[in-house]
Amino acid sequence: MTSRCIPIPRAIFSNVVLIAMLAGCSQEVIEAPPSEPTKPIEVSVTVLKAQAWRGSVRSFGTVEALEEVGVAAELSGTVIAVHVNEGDRVTIGQLLLALDPEKRELALTQSRRQVEQSKAALEEARLKLNRRRNLAEKDTISEEVLDNAQLAVDASSARYHQSLAALQLAERELADTRIVSPTDGVVDIRAVEPGEPVQAGVSLITLQSVASLRVQTWVSEGDVSYLRPGSTAQVFPSGMPNLHFQARIEWVGVNADRYTGNFPVKLILEEGEDILRPGMTASVAMQTEEIPGVLILPERALVDYHRRRVVFIEEDGVAKVREPVLAAGLSNSLLVLAGLAPGDRVITEGQHRLVEGVKIRAVPAE
Repeated sequence: MTSRCIPIPRAIFSNVVLIAMLAGCSQEVIEAPPSEPTKPIEVSVTVLKAQAWRGSVRSFGTVEALEEVGVAAELSGTVIAVHVNEGDRVTIGQLLLALDPEKRELALTQSRRQVEQSKAALEEARLKLNRRRNLAEKDTISEEVLDNAQLAVDASSARYHQSLAALQLAERELADTRIVSPTDGVVDIRAVEPGEPVQAGVSLITLQSVASLRVQTWVSEGDVSYLRPGSTAQVFPSGMPNLHFQARIEWVGVNADRYTGNFPVKLILEEGEDILRPGMTASVAMQTEEIPGVLILPERALVDYHRRRVVFIEEDGVAKVREPVLAAGLSNSLLVLAGLAPGDRVITEGQHRLVEGVKIRAVPAE
């Protein structure tokens, strides 16, 4: 039999050639093996519940004296001795420096003599008055003589009391040549040396009072609204890693620093005055006020997803993305402001392997 060639259009021919190349020269069809069903990814979930919450705000601050005291002489004179150096710890009543007492000692001696003289004069005037009274009873002297005797006693009494006041002043001035510490503290500045003349009222030594110490720190605008005066805190000195001290919040600033945007907070130390010194640095952990009925999100639940900070939740065995609004910076827990609700099953482990819509198998978080 004679075979015939049937012309095939070029486009059809190309398709046929392509099919033949894909199928091969034989008529046998090779089928792909069936794909196995994808196994759900195992994750851990935490169920969000409304609860009362009290957190902790951590920051860094500096120990400072509750009070800075300038010690000055109450009278002018020449310094003959300075008994402390900068950095020395002093106690209330401790001698700090002394002025030359010679002039005050002479003035005190003179005042004592004046007291003795005026007392003797007063006693003599009283004796004369008594004699005049006896004579007046016998009508041997006039009333005028008796009145003059009484006036002499009154004048002598005034001079005596004046001399007593002068004596007390002389004693006080002599005592003031010995300048003592008005408080327990640490010598911050010593601005005088022996032999120097000083004027009354000029600060000679500056003390940092350690009877009470405080810590000044700064917190962000996200934290300041959770702090209240009177709340407790702990202070961890940088140079003493194994120690911490109790404190309480004294004051929370109302105005932020114009350069940093942070708010000042001051804490009163309730212990550690015998160990800590002004100028030391420390980290602080301040307890926030209790907030009722809030959602708390573990910070570890957050992941970066398409350049967003999100969490995954489990719904019907499927991972769903949520982008919550959070109050950040409160230790390892975050306050949920919006975007999540009570009962949401937030994935806290395994979420870094997820994409939205993938099947998951949830187990409770430990």
